[in-house]
Amino acid sequence: MYEPDRSAKSAMTNWVPASMGGSYRYFTGSLSYVLHRITGLALVFFLFFHILSITKAGHDPMRYDLLYFRFQEADFKFGEIMLYAALLFHGINGMRLLLVDFVLEQTHSAKKLFWLAIALIVILLIVGAIPLLLHMNTQALGSELIPGGAP
Repeated sequence: MYEPDRSAKSAMTNWVPASMGGSYRYFTGSLSYVLHRITGLALVFFLFFHILSITKAGHDPMRYDLLYFRFQEADFKFGEIMLYAALLFHGINGMRLLLVDFVLEQTHSAKKLFWLAIALIVILLIVGAIPLLLHMNTQALGSELIPGGAP
């Protein structure tokens, strides 16, 4: 049976990546863990700022229209696609984690399931980004169609 190394050197270098002289080896589980935490935090921050912006603009129709038109610009389209990617990864990886933790008894299938989930996320991201990119039904800021815009 393999006995883990409990020496002081092991404790000091275990968290350092192998490419930098340490003994820690990154694998799909650690990648999944880090990305799941990052997307979870990003979604919480997005939800907070989204509710804040909608609440501040909700009482004034002109302000709400300006916010709506601003959300249709190219930089927000990129952010919308990144939001969609974060939602996809966090949701599908969460279901993968439930399968790995509670359903599957064989742990060697977790890596295959991770790459299957990544493939599904990429396919759904491509399919879902097309309508997001094609949905440009507003004019740019400063046009005469916006209340308070340039005449």
